[in-house]
Amino acid sequence: MSGLHELAGALSARLPPTDRLEQTADAALKILSSWFPHGTDVFDEEWDVLVILDTCRADAMDEMATEYDFVASGTSVWSRGSATREWVPHTFDQSNLDEIRDTALVTANPTSRWGLGHESQPEWPEFTKRLTRWDTVDPDDFLEFDEVWQYGPRNPFSGTVMPYAVTDRAISVWRSASPDRMIVHYLPPHKPYGAKALRENRALNDVERSPWKALREGTPREAVWDRYLDELEFGLDSVRTLVEDIDAERIVITSDHGEAFGEFGVYAHPMIPIPQLREVPWVETTGQGRDEYTPVLEPASGNDAVEADVEEQLELLGYR
Repeated sequence: MSGLHELAGALSARLPPTDRLEQTADAALKILSSWFPHGTDVFDEEWDVLVILDTCRADAMDEMATEYDFVASGTSVWSRGSATREWVPHTFDQSNLDEIRDTALVTANPTSRWGLGHESQPEWPEFTKRLTRWDTVDPDDFLEFDEVWQYGPRNPFSGTVMPYAVTDRAISVWRSASPDRMIVHYLPPHKPYGAKALRENRALNDVERSPWKALREGTPREAVWDRYLDELEFGLDSVRTLVEDIDAERIVITSDHGEAFGEFGVYAHPMIPIPQLREVPWVETTGQGRDEYTPVLEPASGNDAVEADVEEQLELLGYR
């Protein structure tokens, strides 16, 4: 028996650790996705401003239709990604370069840079880089590439960039750069769910900090879903300011991907093409052009702290 134990121990020692196995599986899914794209390429659609609410499910947006006059219900599309790191390279591809050169990107999500394969890219297995088919553009290819996550004010309880800071910069860029198109990428309703903690001036509770762990340990789904909707409202409050202020004929509110709350045994948003991750809202509205908002936030100068900042933000978002 001791010989069998020794053999089992030797074999176990040769297996990769669990996190490495998960990373390898993720990398394999990334390769398959790069070769077999499906879903809506947003650059094929008609819009002047594309608002991305990160992880927003179509059914969650439907619940907001009675709360916000610029939100309609029942309209959705199939996203090209189940995660931002999948949606970004499918969207910001060389095939869309001409459009991208006339597009401003204002983003609170560091994955916009990570997904392009520039700076602070995770340590994917080496074969990923050789086998993926993606051919992404560079940040400099955008008319404007404004990374609000680097310098914008953060929610003191969740640590992620405040949505009003994204709106502030989007309005400023819309006025100063006059882009043909603008993409505005907000973090809500992505976890951690800090909206209610901010209102109540308290630390995050366990559900708000780690919703998937809470679900697995028996927290009712409705309790987690309610915090998710709180976070979505937090984002939509800032989107309302954007819609009211800018003069844009076609504003579309959508998402890069959805969120899984245990459906098919899936939590969060791994690169698995289930409906809860791929069906996203497609809400069309029109800017009211009030031109009353006064932007105050200025972009940071220099990129010396980019690597440290992206690691911190990715950890808060659950990618580390």
